[in-house]
Amino acid sequence: MNHKKVLRLMQMLGIQSQIRRKRRSSSSYAPAQCVAENRLKRDFSAEKPNQKWVTDITQYHVGERGGYLSAIKGSV
Repeated sequence: MNHKKVLRLMQMLGIQSQIRRKRRSSSSYAPAQCVAENRLKRDFSAEKPNQKWVTDITQYHVGERGGYLSAIKGSV
């Protein structure tokens, strides 16, 4: 669909898009303080289950709210 058609339909229905301002980070980020010691040194094999667990945490934003996603993998 052409952008002009979308504009006409939006004007006819009386709706407008909302443009969010980009937020700048106000906190200082120091990567050296956030990184944990690498104890596994990429050796993910284990002799028994549940000896080694690894995780990664991701921060995401949805609208005005945000959250964290953490995937955890255990050895089998």
